[in-house]
Formats: sequence, C-alpha cells, structure tokens
Amino acid sequence: MCSDGLKAKEAITAQERDRPLTDEEAQKLAEFEAHIKRSIKQFEAGLGRTFDDKEEFLNYLRNL
Repeated sequence: MCSDGLKAKEAITAQERDRPLTDEEAQKLAEFEAHIKRSIKQFEAGLGRTFDDKEEFLNYLRNL
C-alpha cells in the first residue's frame, strides 16, 4: 500500500523534475540556502537554543 506522499512523488514526471527553475523558484531556493547556511554558522558558534519539552518550544514560537 502506498502513502499519498509517495503517490504524489511518483506522479511527477521526469520532464517536470528536470525543467529549469522559474525566477521566483530560484529566488526562493537561494533564500532557503542562505537561511540554512546562517543556521549552520549559528549552530557552530554555539548560538542555538534548546528546549526542555514541546510546550516550552511552542510557547517560544508563539511569542516570536
């Protein structure tokens, strides 16, 4: 039995996967890469934040 995610992934043809990115998609990808690189640098610098439990994490997000 296949999950819906797997079915959706299989529905994407090779032509759709190999097409060039639109300008908007390329911009979003560049922004995502920049966020990941910044996050890695912050982690390496010891600037990460940890939470004791899920509720503490969710409260932190609510207060952003």
